[in-house]
Amino acid sequence: MTKITGVLSPCITIFKENNEIDEAATFNLWVDLFKNKVDGLFISGSYGLGPLMTKEERITLFKIAVRAKELFPERSIIAHVGAPDTETAVYLAKEAEKMGFDAVAAVPPWYNKYNEDQIFDYFKAIIESVSIPTYAYNNPKTSGYMFTLKFVNKLQEVGLKGLKDASVDFKFLSAIYYDTKVKNKDFHIILGTENCWLAWNQMGADTIIGGMTNYVPDVDFKVKEIFNTDNLDAKVEAYTLLSQFRSKVLFTDSTICSHLALKAQGKYAGYTRAPLSIPDDSNKTKELAVSIEKIRNDIDHVISKYNLNIDLVSVS
Repeated sequence: MTKITGVLSPCITIFKENNEIDEAATFNLWVDLFKNKVDGLFISGSYGLGPLMTKEERITLFKIAVRAKELFPERSIIAHVGAPDTETAVYLAKEAEKMGFDAVAAVPPWYNKYNEDQIFDYFKAIIESVSIPTYAYNNPKTSGYMFTLKFVNKLQEVGLKGLKDASVDFKFLSAIYYDTKVKNKDFHIILGTENCWLAWNQMGADTIIGGMTNYVPDVDFKVKEIFNTDNLDAKVEAYTLLSQFRSKVLFTDSTICSHLALKAQGKYAGYTRAPLSIPDDSNKTKELAVSIEKIRNDIDHVISKYNLNIDLVSVS
């Protein structure tokens, strides 16, 4: 079993103009992420538009991820299997395990309103359907449900092995983290964003899923390496620059921003899936190109300024 750690990508899916998955372009993008030292892939989540796909299409994405991992066997792949219904989530989890995924993750069932017992039964069914680790994905903005320490503890009793959190609620996150640490639990927590990454790092946590990896994976790698040093001044400077960059790049839906940021670098960004669409805005593309060049130079400057032993070379 691959150890899940470091910086993972909530990798986007490239579509064709006819709304079909562009398997070749998606594979090439995900391989490029691995070449740029991304530690793992989170498949068919929010960025990947899994909720807009059929289960057959999500299986197609799982197969693409397995092919990419074959080239980088030391990297990890997590299948997001969350669905509006339990049967689909369990089916996807079983298929992911058969294919060799390192773990599965799921948001709570969405659209309808469910009570906590129903959400518990949904997760319990997923957990019991596979032998690989199951992560609960706390994303209250999309699922409408906010996890609590009590609920996570209840799921741990039936075998939950991890949590991906996109709430960035540090009262909740710190409660889960220190409950795990103090009680020495076999439980892994992943921060689901670069937002608050420095605070997460300073707590001693080691894993995030960062959306910027879709278009500047080299930057996230270098920031990770800066965070692995004991130079707090360098960490604060790098994180401040990262936050400023994110505020400029994330001006609309994060998946759309990822496509535009790829396009700004002259990379193939393809299409997204309706009802989402990629705007044809040459001015915004130029602005993104300038911002991307600047963040790369700025992070390299931090590394040089503090004389950190980190490779400045990026894979294009």
